[in-house]
Amino acid sequence: MFTRMIVIGLALAGRCAVVPAIQAQSEVTPGSPLTLAEARARALEASPELRGAREAMAAAAGRARQAGAWSNPTLTFSREQTSRAGETNSQNILSLDQPIEIGGQRGARRQVATLEAEAAKARLVATSAGVSYEVTRVYAMAVAATRRATLADEAAQAFGTAKRVSRARLVGGDVSGYEHRRLLLEAARYASLRSSALLARDSALRTLSLLIGDSAHTRATGDRSLTDTLNPAPLSQPVDSLVALGLRARSELKADQLDAQAAAANVRAARAARIPTPTLSGGFKGERLATGESLGGFVAGVSLPLPLWDRRGGAIAEAQGEAGQRAAALDLRRRETVREIEDVYAAHQALGQQLSELNAQLGGEALKARKSAETAYSEGEISLLEWLDSVRAYQEAEAAYITLWSEHVTRRAALERLTGLTLF
Repeated sequence: MFTRMIVIGLALAGRCAVVPAIQAQSEVTPGSPLTLAEARARALEASPELRGAREAMAAAAGRARQAGAWSNPTLTFSREQTSRAGETNSQNILSLDQPIEIGGQRGARRQVATLEAEAAKARLVATSAGVSYEVTRVYAMAVAATRRATLADEAAQAFGTAKRVSRARLVGGDVSGYEHRRLLLEAARYASLRSSALLARDSALRTLSLLIGDSAHTRATGDRSLTDTLNPAPLSQPVDSLVALGLRARSELKADQLDAQAAAANVRAARAARIPTPTLSGGFKGERLATGESLGGFVAGVSLPLPLWDRRGGAIAEAQGEAGQRAAALDLRRRETVREIEDVYAAHQALGQQLSELNAQLGGEALKARKSAETAYSEGEISLLEWLDSVRAYQEAEAAYITLWSEHVTRRAALERLTGLTLF
């Protein structure tokens, strides 16, 4: 009965002890703490992707400014000279030619470029949200991996004690050689699990280091404790309100909407380009006759291209096709947004409810229960198999809980990215 109570207590209490366990491991990890807020701030500063998005926004802003520029005038100088029988006539003409767009082409181009600049700005916000999501996901993954490594260390220490007890009992004839070999085999298995847990922890910490800009010193993050426990809790908002908010506030959706508007404006610009652009000319003319007389005056003219061969039909069709493509992409993004929010919300609420119920119903007595089992085995009150069952129950329960916790945090970060809310 005593053994059964220990195993049940380990299997249940261990699953809800992740928050105290994370806090405990953070107290023994050397170095200053690294909070999620700090990790996010550093990742936003160090992200090459975000830096590229800023440059893309600057380039789009430059294109918008350039699209509003007037066409430059053309200064032309020409000289004509004719001769016959020793007599020479000459003309010098200086003129200034200025194209005048009368079909609204300049305004149409500026509208397209302005919308594209706004879309680049929305993509910058979307990139920032993506970086925050990724660093939150990796932070939770690193916390979980660190906790699993701590569990593996605890198991290794427990097996170290158990092997000393088993050797003493083997010498005294209290245990069989089979039981002792079984213990050594289990110790080797947990040592292998410990090595895998340490590798996973180091990989997660290196990934986090790279995200926050510690690429030159990837061990720097490993020397700092990850203190944020991010206590699980379901959201109070209904899914319909989050879907409506996501359709209004999701940055990727805003960028697609602006792209669709820019494509529609580009169709208007292509149609406006069909209107011929006249060029006005004005200048001065000086003429010298063979008789020696000099004449002066002015020149004026207008030139108008005739749309006989090129009526811009292909350009208009291309613009219409691109506009239709952008409209379809926008519709797809809307549908994906609704589906993603509903899926992530359902998973988040289910995980949050499960973790909240475990926290409310169970206490944080897992470590005491494990110590009790270890003491009972050392004093001969339980068998080797019973002690191994208790160790396995504790390890599996803790690992299962921290996995659920990490997934819950990841879903919460995804909802934050999809809706624009601040959820941490």
